Amino acid sequence: MKNLDLQEEVIHTIKLLDDQLSKREIKLDPKGYFLIKIEPLTNELILEHYLNDIDQKGRAIDPASGEPIGCKTKSRNEPSNIYRGKSAKHVGIKISEGQGPFPISHLDHAIYIGRELQRAEQCLITGEQYIQD
Repeated sequence: MKNLDLQEEVIHTIKLLDDQLSKREIKLDPKGYFLIKIEPLTNELILEHYLNDIDQKGRAIDPASGEPIGCKTKSRNEPSNIYRGKSAKHVGIKISEGQGPFPISHLDHAIYIGRELQRAEQCLITGEQYIQD
């Protein structure tokens, strides 16, 4: 019983910390952004890479229209590249190893993509819906 209480306390503490950290200001990666999806029919993780520009205010700008790209903006652009793999590690290696060029230039962006790929992989395994953070 005590282990269950301790586990719930740890989960609660982590959630509070993550919620707080999600409110911090971040600098966007000038090489673009990713949309992560899962495809249950093929048991694949799909990582779509989109190009963007960064304006003087640090916002992502659609290179074609010059309009800001918001988190809820439906992209009309085609991805610059699509990476597919059977696991988070499989996709992660595709975007970070080899000759390059690589679609990520900021370390914090790479760590974020790794975390999200792990979450997406877990949803693929459990059948839960994946929603990118």
